[in-house]
Amino acid sequence: MVRTDVTDTDLVWQTEPPAWQNRAGTAQASPAVWAVPRSAEAAAAAVARAAEEGLRVRPVGAGTALSPLAAGQEVMLSVAGLRGVAALDPAAGTVTVWAGTPLGELAAALDSRGLSVPGLGGRASQTLGGALSTGTHGSGLSSARLAASVTGLELVDGQGQLHRLHPGQALFGAAALSLGALGVLTRVTLRVQPAYRLRLSTRPVSWGEVLALGPEYAQAAPHVSLTWRPAHEDHEAILLRRAWPEEAVSGEDRAAAAGAGSTAGLLGGPAQALAEAGELFSPLPAPLRNLLQQRAQAAVLLAPQQALLAADTPLRELEYAVPLAALTATLRDLRAALSSASSAGPALQLPVGVRFVAPDDLPLGTPAGEGAAVIALGAPLELPPEVTGPHFREAEGVLRGHGGRPSWGKLHALGEHELAALYPGWTEFRAARAALDPERRFGSPYLRRILGE
Repeated sequence: MVRTDVTDTDLVWQTEPPAWQNRAGTAQASPAVWAVPRSAEAAAAAVARAAEEGLRVRPVGAGTALSPLAAGQEVMLSVAGLRGVAALDPAAGTVTVWAGTPLGELAAALDSRGLSVPGLGGRASQTLGGALSTGTHGSGLSSARLAASVTGLELVDGQGQLHRLHPGQALFGAAALSLGALGVLTRVTLRVQPAYRLRLSTRPVSWGEVLALGPEYAQAAPHVSLTWRPAHEDHEAILLRRAWPEEAVSGEDRAAAAGAGSTAGLLGGPAQALAEAGELFSPLPAPLRNLLQQRAQAAVLLAPQQALLAADTPLRELEYAVPLAALTATLRDLRAALSSASSAGPALQLPVGVRFVAPDDLPLGTPAGEGAAVIALGAPLELPPEVTGPHFREAEGVLRGHGGRPSWGKLHALGEHELAALYPGWTEFRAARAALDPERRFGSPYLRRILGE
């Protein structure tokens, strides 16, 4: 039954909307309906209406995912109308946020209150619901992905029923990282911690050092990334250390913090070379990369947590998480594979980025163990897929060969059976899907490929 207490101002139900595409242009859709709820009740009414009319629903956020995860041809339900901080509970150490809130907005709002969220990563424009549903994460073994910080959530199931789930309940872990396959996230409660500033340092590393120390870089700082160009010897290790409020009290630190949002940066040399070489791709988000480019005369760089968020310039990216212990062998084989692709076709220099992520207990997250190295190959969208295709295929073969798991929001070629073999929690996730969406109200051709029926 469609709810009658939801007004037109609570729910926009637009028929024959314009065609949709994601920000990178790698996914398109021509939905019959564009629905925009402005409350949890309106989201439930939208799904109930779709169910009555026999229509499938795909939740959509800011469209930052490269995969066609959000694309739907019947109803696309935008969470853009569910936005803002709903409640802050300092005593409990939590914040409740509407799912359509952009991550940049959330990080800035919390920072102004002296707080931050563990596991922040992704793009500034990415919605919280989209970041959780695709398993977005930062870099470093000190914290798991963003979804691991969820302490409660609201979700509308395939019948239009609103569920409130908490840790310990059978469906909770699957709903926290759901691919939009279990329902529509409306509100989410996250753990918060004191705000901090980032101390950035960068150093050149030789190829031999990368191979010798590979996994050990993950232990070097809370936030770590490596950048390397397979045909060159100029590699960079980027270390981001957290400075907690009580530590950032010296005059030097205060001066650096005051300039961190505008012109502060590191001295030239390798850091400047990295910034210049990173125009095509860099694991460093644009705010931090811009700080490097400024070359201000500051020995200490302090930047807020939201500087970890990438800018909105999209790339065509392939990203896999391999077991931490396999990092060295993976990089060695990847270098050879990309060299082979350049010899057989276009000689492209596509830098490779390496980040790290801690394990969690989410069915579609990072399986328990020592953590994973997340390896990304990126190319500008100006290079057509037929040009970059050989490099991406060679890279994916190497990453799969070392037990890699693809990032849910990025491009990959895997299907249901390959993915099921990679996740110990696959059966648990399928059971949650059967409970919350037995009629596959949130199904799509892409979900059928990766999840099956």
